[in-house]
Amino acid sequence: MFNKIQEKLYHQFSTIFPDKLAPRTVVVIPSLSIDEEILSKVSGINHYEERMLCLLMLLRLPRTNVIYVTSQTIDPVIIDYYLHMLPGTTGYHALRRLTLLSCHDASSKSLTRKILERPRLIKRIHDLIPAGQNTHMACFNVTSYERTLATRLQIPIFGCDPDLADLGNKSNSRKIFREVGLAVPPGFEDLTSEEEVID
Repeated sequence: MFNKIQEKLYHQFSTIFPDKLAPRTVVVIPSLSIDEEILSKVSGINHYEERMLCLLMLLRLPRTNVIYVTSQTIDPVIIDYYLHMLPGTTGYHALRRLTLLSCHDASSKSLTRKILERPRLIKRIHDLIPAGQNTHMACFNVTSYERTLATRLQIPIFGCDPDLADLGNKSNSRKIFREVGLAVPPGFEDLTSEEEVID
């Protein structure tokens, strides 16, 4: 099902993305989806969700809507700061096309897990997407959690299927480059331990 949903992205990429006047909705999920134990050790982890606020610049496109979901409510002063940097549009006009949603959850779980645990929030996001409008999800990283959320929302992710993530690691990238005849810098592949690195 996910692959079928992802096919919608091809149409958006080829026809919607280049057209600045095309109506679209971008659902921003700035989740740092990594091991919960690691997340629990990062001080102020929920503030990392603000790093994708640069996507609010999409609101300079007059028919673009942005739905931005976070673990906790973002200070309105921060949102106001971004909206006042928009070229060619007023903060007021941009704010009418921006929806900010919060899980109201400061726990160390990833944002996407928090969303998946809240069916009413998923329904609310889904209901905010205009019927038939070109919509995609923008994420910080794409894991099985983001894939599940995209499937529930029935929208594609502007990112790679997590099943293909291994192809993007350094070792496999070097192998792919060599297979297609591209030169790779000197180095090693498939190192899995400190001892292998030392050798």
